[in-house]
Amino acid sequence: MRGRFDMTYRAKGRKKSVLVLTVYSILFAFLVLFCLYPLFLIAMKGITDGSGRITSRYLVDILRDGIYREVIWFTFWQAALSSILTLLFAFPGAYLLSRYDFPGKRFVIAASTIPFVIPSLVLAVGLIAIFGSSGVLSSILSSLSIPAPDLIGSRSIIILAHVFFNFPIALRILLARFSGLDPTLVHAARSLGAGRVRTFFTVVLPQMRYSVLSALSLVFTFCFLTFGIVLLLGGLNHTIEVEIRSLFVGLSEEGLHHAGALVLVESVIVLVTTYVYIWSSSRVSGRAEIVLSRPGTMRRKISPAGRFLVGTYVMLVLLIVFLPLLMVFLGSFMAGRTLIHAFTLDWYWKIMTMESGSGFSVTPLDSIRNSLLFGLLTMLLCLPLSYMTAWVMVKRGGRGKRFMDMLLLFPLGASSVALGYGLVSAYSSPPVSITGTWYIIVLVHSVIAYPIGARAIYSSMKSFPPQLERAARSLGASPVESFFRVKLPLILPGILVAAVFAFAVSIGELGATLMVSSEEYITMPVYLYRTVEGAGRELGPMYAFSVILMSTAFLSFLSIEIIQKVFLKWGVRGDT
Repeated sequence: MRGRFDMTYRAKGRKKSVLVLTVYSILFAFLVLFCLYPLFLIAMKGITDGSGRITSRYLVDILRDGIYREVIWFTFWQAALSSILTLLFAFPGAYLLSRYDFPGKRFVIAASTIPFVIPSLVLAVGLIAIFGSSGVLSSILSSLSIPAPDLIGSRSIIILAHVFFNFPIALRILLARFSGLDPTLVHAARSLGAGRVRTFFTVVLPQMRYSVLSALSLVFTFCFLTFGIVLLLGGLNHTIEVEIRSLFVGLSEEGLHHAGALVLVESVIVLVTTYVYIWSSSRVSGRAEIVLSRPGTMRRKISPAGRFLVGTYVMLVLLIVFLPLLMVFLGSFMAGRTLIHAFTLDWYWKIMTMESGSGFSVTPLDSIRNSLLFGLLTMLLCLPLSYMTAWVMVKRGGRGKRFMDMLLLFPLGASSVALGYGLVSAYSSPPVSITGTWYIIVLVHSVIAYPIGARAIYSSMKSFPPQLERAARSLGASPVESFFRVKLPLILPGILVAAVFAFAVSIGELGATLMVSSEEYITMPVYLYRTVEGAGRELGPMYAFSVILMSTAFLSFLSIEIIQKVFLKWGVRGDT
């Protein structure tokens, strides 16, 4: 009897191993064909000459040339400073939100995620509306006869934009960890005579170190790979991504080789930060399983001092989140060039009735239709990819797991500009010629988006108790039935979060889309970018189109949140 059980167990183990290997093969085939191979072609330009011989000349060139050195150094230090400031801004908020309960707390947490789902171009336009030469700050200072600084084109505006855009990521990571801290350690330290400050630095902060490192490395990666914000706000300040795009657009042979060398330098740095993120996240997950199982909570009712601190922070968050978006919204209804003019709907009417021409081969409505279609198709392609990635990350253990996880999540730290140009280079001629088609846009959006969805689904799968599925199987449920009736309702939130982020990434993606899209398939971000470039004296259309792009991203996020609640309620009733 025991021998039969062992044989059955080993057979199930072999079946599981074959399934894991099959899923890995599918994922790696997709990853190699549409990410690693295109990037390999670009990177090879950095270490080969025109005849294909290996050379270090171009790497030496970019490290010796003052312009390229400045680009690399600026990219590094702005990412470092942006990530540190982002963490400094998010840390007290995460601490206060985890420590105190107050009315409107859920709204504040939800509102803090808005910058992450709003396309970066809309944020850039909002900052132009505030700090630009015709912005609200300039108008107010001019009315007071005070010289107004034009921050657009400065390095300060880039740092400010990065803090705005990335603090929701840091806030969520830190808030999750603060909420899971073991309160008994804090109570023990206080009972032994340690003050609040000493307890914080000797008990709380050491438990936060891996979450801090995780947030810092992820925000650094995003700021290091920044493109749209620097392209619109940076002026002559180029990050590596913007410089790579300039070299690709120039199409000189020497420039393409230097672009390949820059991609290599960028990839090495991003691989290091991605590894740090995965390593620190795994340490957080391991500790969270132990800490969260303990009873108790650190939350308490808000005190007068806490009310002041929370109120100040909440007002600051709401100001940072909503002011740029509010300025864009108001600007879309102003008749003049500045935000202090008569009300009008002309800009929206102009967008709705505008024909192709004036530098555009499609109408604004065409670009909206393209973006919605590509977003939906990206979501449909990303969901199975994200699910399979999360599944193998949960199922596979042992040696090499961290490396395999990093490889599967590699697109998270890949250069979107290089990826787009690499796809064009790899698949522009028979037997596979997809350059200029709509599906190359969907492919590049899916490559960029699926790692984000995988992390969301992975979190849900990691917290799913496997004994529930085993119990269902022992009661006679088939594997398919136990999945749909037991597992799916519990991991559905992660799947829906993956769906919304896939759609949101597609709606707001600019870097790769600029490289792969043909005139027929211009998306909303590309159209907005060209509108900003040619705004001239008419800023109204730029604001109005930004509102449409912002509303599309926000409504998609809101609709899936509603669907998530409906499905979760249905799932609970179905089980009962």
